[in-house]
Amino acid sequence: TPVTLRRLYLDPVSGELTAMESKARAFPAGLTRMIRTRDQTCRTPWCDAPIRHIDHIEPHAEGGRTSYANGQGLCEACNQAKEAPGWNSSSTPVSSRRNDVSPRHTVRTTTPTGHTYSSMAPPLPGAASAIGGAS
Repeated sequence: TPVTLRRLYLDPVSGELTAMESKARAFPAGLTRMIRTRDQTCRTPWCDAPIRHIDHIEPHAEGGRTSYANGQGLCEACNQAKEAPGWNSSSTPVSSRRNDVSPRHTVRTTTPTGHTYSSMAPPLPGAASAIGGAS
């Protein structure tokens, strides 16, 4: 019987599942659901369209991993536009520690004209009450 191993990453503070790793080019169904839940709509800063594609921020062809940190939800038009020459995207590190790097997934996009935009994932449902503490 074939055996499959998959790394799962948990938040050290809350114990919540925060990432999954895959060696495949296509995002597995579970990882796709996690990214769709995190991003909610197209991650391009000026777009609010529904997510149609789960995209590698750092392209798979350039060594980008199929991972939660390197994935983003995009609409079809934004995903095709970002493939044009001159577009560049990168994600910023995510940390669960206070006063450290942002705890929400952030993508930095540079356009062919040199303009740079940042897109931070919206807070997950219930995240505000968990951070502020329940009364």
